[in-house]
Amino acid sequence: MPGKLFLSAVVSFCAASLVVAASAATPAETQKIRHEHYEELGEAFKSVRDLTKASTPDFAALEKAADTVHKASIDQQQWFPKGSGPEAGKTRALPEIWTKPEDFLAAQKMFSDRAPKLLAAAKAKDVAAVTAAFREVGGACKNCHDNFRSPEE
Repeated sequence: MPGKLFLSAVVSFCAASLVVAASAATPAETQKIRHEHYEELGEAFKSVRDLTKASTPDFAALEKAADTVHKASIDQQQWFPKGSGPEAGKTRALPEIWTKPEDFLAAQKMFSDRAPKLLAAAKAKDVAAVTAAFREVGGACKNCHDNFRSPEE
């Protein structure tokens, strides 16, 4: 039991340290961190797509990728603090994220509502359900990209 308590304390301390570090970041650093989060999310999303097309999917890898998508759906709401938009440097994040916060929150909620279904389907090792949930999550991603992300130059 003492080992579990110590591990729990270490995990809590590390998580708190990350929150403090993120809040101490400059707007440009915040943009970079946000970009890195979305790169990780994109890789996980591509992995889910590719793994569902395999004749025998690697369910451990599929669950890991789905878990990354799920965690991002929760964490992303912290990735857009005020002052980290176009005024802070080059970003594809549109000003509407901050000028229409209710709309942006609704788009994020669509993602966070759909991502758990993807993770549940991956845990159940149900490729058909993963494929269906993948489409739903992809629709949430597209919705946000269409409304809150500028086209790539």
